[in-house]
Amino acid sequence: MTTQESSQRSEFDQLVSAVMGTITRRLGGERQTGPETAAEGEAIAATGRSGVYLRLDLPVPPAGLAQAAEAPPAADAGPVATAAAGFPWTAGASSGNGEPATSQQIVSGQAPARAAEVAAPESAVVSFEELRVDVDGPAPTMTVSGTVWRLLSGRLTWLAKVRKEPNGTYTGPIRYRDGNTALRPGTAIRVQLTGTPPLQPMGALVTFVRPDAPDEVVRYAQVTPHFREVEIEYDRVSDAEQTVEYALHDHPVRPPDLPNTTLTVEDAFSRQGIRVTRTRGSNEIPLSESVNGTWSDIEMHDAMQRHWSAWKPGPSGQGVAQWQVWTLFAGQHDDGPGLGGIMFDDIGTAQRQGCAVFSNSFISERPPNDPDPEAYVRRMRYWTAVHEIGHCFNLAHSWQKSLGTPWIALRNEPHAFSFMNYPHRFEGGPQAFFSGFRYFFSEDELRFLRHAPARFVQQGNIPWFDHHGFEQARHLAGTGPLKLTLRFNRDADRQQAYRFGMLEPVIGELKLTNTSQVPTMVNRATLHSDELSILVQREGTTEARVVQPYLRYCLRPEPVLLQPGESLYEQVVLSSGLGGWQISEPGAYRVYAALRSAQDGASAAGDSSGGQILADPITVRVERPASRDQERLADDVFTDTVGRVLALGGSRVLDDANDVLREVTERIPDTAVARHSAACLATAAAVPGKVLTTRDGAVSVEAAGTDAEAGGQLAEQAYGDLGAAANTFGHIRLTNDVTRAAAGLDELGRRDSATHLLDGLVHTLEERQVKPEVVRKVQWERQQIAEGHTDR
Repeated sequence: MTTQESSQRSEFDQLVSAVMGTITRRLGGERQTGPETAAEGEAIAATGRSGVYLRLDLPVPPAGLAQAAEAPPAADAGPVATAAAGFPWTAGASSGNGEPATSQQIVSGQAPARAAEVAAPESAVVSFEELRVDVDGPAPTMTVSGTVWRLLSGRLTWLAKVRKEPNGTYTGPIRYRDGNTALRPGTAIRVQLTGTPPLQPMGALVTFVRPDAPDEVVRYAQVTPHFREVEIEYDRVSDAEQTVEYALHDHPVRPPDLPNTTLTVEDAFSRQGIRVTRTRGSNEIPLSESVNGTWSDIEMHDAMQRHWSAWKPGPSGQGVAQWQVWTLFAGQHDDGPGLGGIMFDDIGTAQRQGCAVFSNSFISERPPNDPDPEAYVRRMRYWTAVHEIGHCFNLAHSWQKSLGTPWIALRNEPHAFSFMNYPHRFEGGPQAFFSGFRYFFSEDELRFLRHAPARFVQQGNIPWFDHHGFEQARHLAGTGPLKLTLRFNRDADRQQAYRFGMLEPVIGELKLTNTSQVPTMVNRATLHSDELSILVQREGTTEARVVQPYLRYCLRPEPVLLQPGESLYEQVVLSSGLGGWQISEPGAYRVYAALRSAQDGASAAGDSSGGQILADPITVRVERPASRDQERLADDVFTDTVGRVLALGGSRVLDDANDVLREVTERIPDTAVARHSAACLATAAAVPGKVLTTRDGAVSVEAAGTDAEAGGQLAEQAYGDLGAAANTFGHIRLTNDVTRAAAGLDELGRRDSATHLLDGLVHTLEERQVKPEVVRKVQWERQQIAEGHTDR
């Protein structure tokens, strides 16, 4: 109805653009690791014969063709424009003695079972083939993989786990395929690596063993020792510390044989085969005295939209996937010192392209009795930066790889000495973790980074935490003292489905209850953490979609003793997220929620579910449009930017999205979506905040403009009928939004409007029998405003 048609077109456009638009990069000369870059090699650590190879009998292809090959062209797409002729041909592979390698030499004396067929050459414009060899250098995973792409028959990514034979070859079965398997029907490989640089170019002669046909032999030549190449940009707010390097011997708690060297963030990836280059940045962004020093989700999101220089708009202004990362070093999040970092998951339709690190948080706390507290803080800040950037590469936490959908089976690694593990979750705590941590990722994580199909890894491509080995958790129920409930603050219909109007955002509430007779220790932020997994399945489809919020948090665990019968609560936006709108078109949807809550992130003994607590699935039914205006507005509302603004509760910089929300409030003012739209606009108008601004090329953090009169009118439209507002916002979202709006109106001199709002909220919450402590908190806020005691 709205997004699928344009999605197919943009997918093919992206393919053609990547294939044709990046030819000059490879032909113009890519930086190689050789004698002329010896200094760079000292920091990156040479990877020997490991790296990326290209098929020898093809012209040199464009550098970005592998990632473009991830999306096959649309069936109805027209012909691709012909590229310029005259591609240079790569030097032949060597057998090691200066002579070309033969198909017999690959088996080193072993008689082949059948004659081998040498693959015929094709044009680089319509064909591409890449080999990834990962058998030496730092942390080899003993993996060989490849990508095959044909313009008319699609693409294939294959992967084989290999071992080195006595004759020097590498052999192993092909265990994973993604795409058109007919492009490479072999079941196993034999790899002979050739050449002695710098005198002879490195090459690979690969035999693909085919059970029912002659073996196929393909020659490749190495083009780079790096498996991926990514550019990174840093910026720092003036009240924050930027830590992008760390001396490995700075702190005495470390492995005894750890090299005495200094690693930058770029080195942390480059030494593991992922070349990261800083392009620009390290800019200090002044913080205006008129704004506070903490950052809300809305402000962080707006900052990234406006300030990241590498963002590129694609079709219809949507973001496009790039091998680019933006990292902002800020002071503190609104949630307080317990939040050390956030991965920003999208810009336009692009996702996982940036993150923020909060230096005025727990990562800067100096632990008592530590042998060197200052070095401890520097190490934690450095670890946090690499950890959050790792999320941008689609890496999950070490203990939660059994969530997501599969590319190859990955096991949880709660005891891994990896950047993606939490030191404070590690058995024995940070001291035990850093005693064995060598500043690497785990083997499974490296295999994912180096060999997974490019679309799984590339920033701005598929959603965060997709393709990480999802165990069908909803089929396995964990046992224990806790119960998880997913609910809405409205009545169900006769079929026990919850009905939502067309365009109405679907916001649910999660409840975690101690159903046992004894107190139970839980993490206070567990419902707001990566332990939670939610899936939405539309009626009539076979595949459920993972709901991914727009922001990801790096939170310090906060243990709390949950008494028998006590509960924790959290809101959850179900309708839109990183994958677009999960709940939009009319029809029925089934929603599942699972929480991994075993102690320290490990599975309980004998618990086959991996410690998952499952909520009973619920059904959401979206009604058909009630008017022509609703139907006409659907194309504008069901977009990425509007979905983000509605989910985050507002934006001060996404003007196009705000224009759509303003049109909704005017054309269909009596609908639930109009209440949500008015609430978002009221936040932008009446709640003081900050934005990044650029004047004469200088960037600074300034106070956002406000409009008390407009904000008051929009708040009245959103919350004038608080009973109806509670039905669509839910109690948690309503309480947070109204309290925030009242505080903003008070700050703008409209005290009467602020207290009136809070009076109505208290009455509504009492009438709906919300927890007394929530009501008392709102009453206290109202009293502070009425007596003029607020200090904002």
